[in-house]
Amino acid sequence: MREKAVPLSPIPQRAQKFNKVIVEVIVGILLIVWLHTSISKLMDFSSLKIQMSQSPVFYKFTTLAAIAGPGLEILLSILLIFKRTRLLGFIGSFLLMVFFTWYVSYLMVTMPNLPCNCGGIVGWLNWPQHLALNIFLTVISAIGIVLYRQQVKAAKK
Repeated sequence: MREKAVPLSPIPQRAQKFNKVIVEVIVGILLIVWLHTSISKLMDFSSLKIQMSQSPVFYKFTTLAAIAGPGLEILLSILLIFKRTRLLGFIGSFLLMVFFTWYVSYLMVTMPNLPCNCGGIVGWLNWPQHLALNIFLTVISAIGIVLYRQQVKAAKK
């Protein structure tokens, strides 16, 4: 005898409200990080280029990387602000944080004395603290993707 599949119950109203709050908090955290670091990098662009030229990953295309980094962070901020593009902003944030986490791990192993070229208060962190922050931001970006997808799905019903 074949068992009937039990349909998944929709997310309760209270949980939906909680998810919305969590999504907004995550958006706020990511906006603060992206805008703060991008503006800090652009305000000290010459230093950023010098530090990028010392990077084993970016030294061949220093100027492009120095422009693309803050530009991408600003783009992600814009995508996160608008609900129509928020999922893309979360996915982009997740992917960029995966890259940054890999990059920090790589530098910790290969060049632990290289100064951090991150903008603002993130530049004050040592490499292990920076790695922990990157992991945290990667995780909350992933949570943002999951919760925002649930939110969109619930709104369509």
